[in-house]
Amino acid sequence: MLAIGALAYASGPDFAKYMPEFYKYLEMGLQNFEEYQVCAVTVGVVGDICRALEDKILPYCDGIMTQLLKDLSSNQLHRSVKPPIFSCFGDIALAIGENFEKYLMYSMPMLQSAAELSAHTAGADDEMIEYTNSLRNGILEAYSGILQGFKNSPKMQLLIPYAPHILQFLDSIYMEKDMDDMVMKTAIGVLGDLADTLGNNAGSLIQQSLSVRDFLNECLSSEDHMIKESAEWAKLAISRAISV
Repeated sequence: MLAIGALAYASGPDFAKYMPEFYKYLEMGLQNFEEYQVCAVTVGVVGDICRALEDKILPYCDGIMTQLLKDLSSNQLHRSVKPPIFSCFGDIALAIGENFEKYLMYSMPMLQSAAELSAHTAGADDEMIEYTNSLRNGILEAYSGILQGFKNSPKMQLLIPYAPHILQFLDSIYMEKDMDDMVMKTAIGVLGDLADTLGNNAGSLIQQSLSVRDFLNECLSSEDHMIKESAEWAKLAISRAISV
């Protein structure tokens, strides 16, 4: 699987000619609940293939999304595979853009319930906090990919109903105060994506949220230059969204 991922990365769009033959192995990997490391690596390879093929992955997306949603619903699958699956939603959405529309009604509720689950970590041990942060990061990467995938598309309107929940999630992880730098950077990026994609539909919601603005200010004064850079971009996107 790792070799195939590297091959897809190296060959780019030309990898499309290998997909009809390779797809059955990809499906087997995604179904491999018992060897969960294989399942996790296969999920990562789906991301590599999405980046290589972009919208040429479209004919395979029904099968891939069906299997990823099954994996998320399974009690058999090791929890460590679930964050990369959420990230993979973002990779698929970035690759196929507005064609992700038909998966919104399945993926968004999954993301929302996982976001609610990850928001409460009071009293958790270090291992649980680490897992929760990786789960949050996966959810945020999914939101980021979906928002960017729909940018400048007439179907962007479909995301408006989800904006309050995304902001609520950002709000809750900021209030918890236990996010790591990785989550902080992805979260401030999602805030920027929200403003950038939804414009004034998100601008008014962002203006109403005090904690989101506090979070932005905290990121702007961060010593981590990547967080600061993401925050400066988010600030610009928000100011554009508000002035529309």
